[in-house]
Amino acid sequence: MSAEQIQTWLTPDQLGKDSNQEPKWLIVQRKEALDHYQKVGLPGVRDEQWRYTNLRTMKNTPFALSSSTTSSNETVLADKLTQQLGETDKPRLVFIDGIFSSTHSNLKGLESNILFTSLNKVLTEQPELIEPYLGKALPNDQHGFTALNTALMHEGYALILPKNSIVKEPLEVIYISNSSKQNKPKLSYLRNLIIAKTGSQVTLVERYLGEESSVYLNNSVSEVFAEENSHIDHYRILKESNEAFHVGGVFIEQAINSQVKNHNIALSALVARNDTLCNLNGAGSHIEMNGLVMGTNRQHFDNHTQVNHKVPNCSSDEYYKTILNDQSRSVFRGRIVVAEDAQKTNADQQNNNLLLSDDAEADSLPQLEIYADDVKCSHGATVGQLDPKSLFYLQSRGINSESAKALLTFAFANEVIDRIKVDAIQAELTSEIAGQLLSAADH
Repeated sequence: MSAEQIQTWLTPDQLGKDSNQEPKWLIVQRKEALDHYQKVGLPGVRDEQWRYTNLRTMKNTPFALSSSTTSSNETVLADKLTQQLGETDKPRLVFIDGIFSSTHSNLKGLESNILFTSLNKVLTEQPELIEPYLGKALPNDQHGFTALNTALMHEGYALILPKNSIVKEPLEVIYISNSSKQNKPKLSYLRNLIIAKTGSQVTLVERYLGEESSVYLNNSVSEVFAEENSHIDHYRILKESNEAFHVGGVFIEQAINSQVKNHNIALSALVARNDTLCNLNGAGSHIEMNGLVMGTNRQHFDNHTQVNHKVPNCSSDEYYKTILNDQSRSVFRGRIVVAEDAQKTNADQQNNNLLLSDDAEADSLPQLEIYADDVKCSHGATVGQLDPKSLFYLQSRGINSESAKALLTFAFANEVIDRIKVDAIQAELTSEIAGQLLSAADH
């Protein structure tokens, strides 16, 4: 795609900042990313990796880049949504339409040697801290959305943990989005950076919240670097507007004996696509990927995962579940690649899909590529409906049909929730999902 063909809402406008004020290495990185985008363009249904996800509506929406100012209506929305999450004295970063809000954020309670702040602040004041990392986890064959994120990223968060540091309480990042009917739908390019140095440990909760029926697009990329013996528990919870678009990517690099848990929970969005790519670069490293999707109406969720076992004695455990109602649709494409020298690999992948409607659709494409001979690898996928025998059993005990369906559906989802080790998040998701199911049963 040539520069002339780039849509108006994707052009690299000045983001309220003179690019000459940025570090030279970042300017070069932005230009290279834009050049890559001009070669590959935006993906479409003719691209194999996107054939099940139609982006026509999103491409035809006249988005405007988020401004550097926050209106009173947006502040009121942020007040409402943060209050729903509850007051907290724990570290929390809040962004409103992609702009950092110091008013709603709380940075108290962290040790002074732990850096947890907006990415823009780090780029302005201490860019040398992230130069060795920013952009280094991205694949060479990245699609157009990821390239655009690098070219146009304007905000996000940075977390840098020094050696042997342990953060006992979960850190929280909240992205709040809203587009009023008087303004163009908003577009945010968000870049997140997590650097856990040797022996460090952290739990990080990343939330995306939106006002109901608000139209916007969040293009979010997270880069995660887990150095030797580090532990990262990373949660991404999507409760976007039912008219919103979300294109996300999580790119993980793991060193010797590092342990990463990646949880991808998608509860609402009109169209959401998420790519999770992990490179196991050090012996003894382990990645656990958990996913839960709840689809209703015409919502569409597309999850692509890939784990590259590059060295011997690494392991991966992947467990994704999808619940679809009405005319919703999901796509799961999971790929495990075991390199020729990656002996003693242990990899497991499972994708289970539950259809609550005859009009719902789930596409599951598990893949294994194994080039080593001393490995233990497995994958499986199921698509089905609720067990009629179990429904009959519950109804025979005096439970009505809709409540019985809700109970069995919750039990299906709960297998993923049980993998969450943060009590507060587990309780929150239990309440959220049970509430949705019981509300549907009442109607």
